[in-house]
Amino acid sequence: MTQRIRGITDEEATGPAKELFEASNKMLGRTANLMRILAHSPYLARWTLPFIAAVRQPNAGAVSDVRLRNLAVLKTSTVNGCKY
Repeated sequence: MTQRIRGITDEEATGPAKELFEASNKMLGRTANLMRILAHSPYLARWTLPFIAAVRQPNAGAVSDVRLRNLAVLKTSTVNGCKY
């Protein structure tokens, strides 16, 4: 499966999308590919970012084990035919 929606790069990000990338870097330490895609609708992405941080970041309240989360990501990508 190939990516259908191209993510916004750091250089292309302006206004709310640039603010989103800065917030993502602050919360997650990077801008995830999902955030780059959701940046096409930065207000939706801004709502999604805290949820993603809470699920994935232990210091933001994540309750699942890192190994379990990584296994879930790999299983999901395998089921969907993604080369992750």
